[in-house]
Amino acid sequence: MIPEASIRGYTDYNAQMFDRWVSEGWEWGQPISHETYLRAQQGEWNVVLTPNKPVPHVWLGKLEGKRVLGLASGGGQQMPIFAALGAECYVLDYSEKQLASERAVAEREGYEIQIEKADMTNPLP
Repeated sequence: MIPEASIRGYTDYNAQMFDRWVSEGWEWGQPISHETYLRAQQGEWNVVLTPNKPVPHVWLGKLEGKRVLGLASGGGQQMPIFAALGAECYVLDYSEKQLASERAVAEREGYEIQIEKADMTNPLP
């Protein structure tokens, strides 16, 4: 069994690494634009979880009125699209900068989102 202090050190290190990458312009730390959000509201959208391949829309189905949990998906990329499509969104991430991007996009676009700083080495809140 790995001691809790070792796990905490690892997860804290990861969060600091992601925060640094976001500060350096990391692709996965750049929130969507206002124009992208507006296009999503009109039904023109894609969600990318890997560098080059959008998730097929059929995998997600109709999101209006559904609850979506984004695990380690802060950054203001996926959750704003889901919110634009009418989903109630909840995001969990351990990077302060990724969560700050989520807050910034939600405030800019005027939708509600539940944001939680937590890591997945512990039970979900």
